Formats: sequence, C-alpha cells, structure tokens
Amino acid sequence: MRYGTSDPYKKCPEFKTKHFILRLVSEIDKDDLLSCYTDKDSWKIFNSDNCTSDFRYISSENMEECIKSWLDAYRNKGFIRFSIIENKTQKAVGTVEMFGSSGLVKNHERGVLRIDFASKYESLEYIPELLTLANEQFFTLFQVDEIVTKAIPAAKERIAALLSAGYEPFEWEPGREHYYKK
Repeated sequence: MRYGTSDPYKKCPEFKTKHFILRLVSEIDKDDLLSCYTDKDSWKIFNSDNCTSDFRYISSENMEECIKSWLDAYRNKGFIRFSIIENKTQKAVGTVEMFGSSGLVKNHERGVLRIDFASKYESLEYIPELLTLANEQFFTLFQVDEIVTKAIPAAKERIAALLSAGYEPFEWEPGREHYYKK
C-alpha cells in the first residue's frame, strides 16, 4: 500500500463498467486491437502527442510490437495501457492509457488519459462510462490532482461527454492543443 492505494504496477487492477471490462493489455488482444488501430475514422481522434508512434497500424506484426512496447512501459512503471473488452463479444475494441505519479520516481500532479476507441464506440453511449471510471478510480490510483485528455474539435461526442463529466477546456503548452482537464 502506498498513499492509501495499491501500487497498480505491482498488480494491475481490472475494472468493469456496464459495457466493458478494462484490464492490462495483452498480446492475445492483437487481432482485436488491430481492428481499432486500422480504423481510419478513429485515427484522427487518437492522441499521440509525445508518443513514439501515431498508432496507425496496418499489420498484426505492427500491433504486436506496439503491445510489447506498452507492456515494457508497464514493467518500467511508465504508464498503464488497458484493453477495453466489450462485455457482450469479449473482444478488445480499444485501449485506455493512464499515467501519473504512482510507481514513478518523479511525482506528477497531472495525469494523462488517452482513450483509443474503434469509431463505432466513439459515442455518448460509451465514452461517459470510461470517463466515469477515470473520475472514480484514476485520481487515487495514479496519485494525481488533475487528469487531462485530448479531444480535437471534430470529436463532438467526446467533447460533449468530457464537458458533461466535469472536464474543462485547458490550454497546456504550445504544440499541445485541444486538451480538457478535470
């Protein structure tokens, strides 16, 4: 226990919402996730700011390498990438990434939330579930005072969900535009 919460880098938690289960990404998710990461309608919404990739994959091998890098980052306590598993189909339909101060040497007051969804889930039916989960769990789990996330102007439903969940537009720094924070 650290700061009243378990270290998510020792044992990654799993979460269940109405439509989804979030758990640590796994190499067994590669074919399901490839459907999300080859979805050209989703590409423009992905937040790849300060990442080593734009998350536009075209092959199973690309997806497998990406998952391996996410798992390496988890082992190195850099961030956690959760697979979003649809309850009904038991298929991975996207990912959620979160990082903050938990497990890191450097203390971060601000955590970054990334939500990559296949375009058919980019709606007010599903996005609020993930934001509610983040609001209820991630502040404590990742030991942050603020959570920031990106939503480009074209992502109308995501922006509506963010505003409804209490996020506000946030001007971060040059080159990092279209952010919201809570």
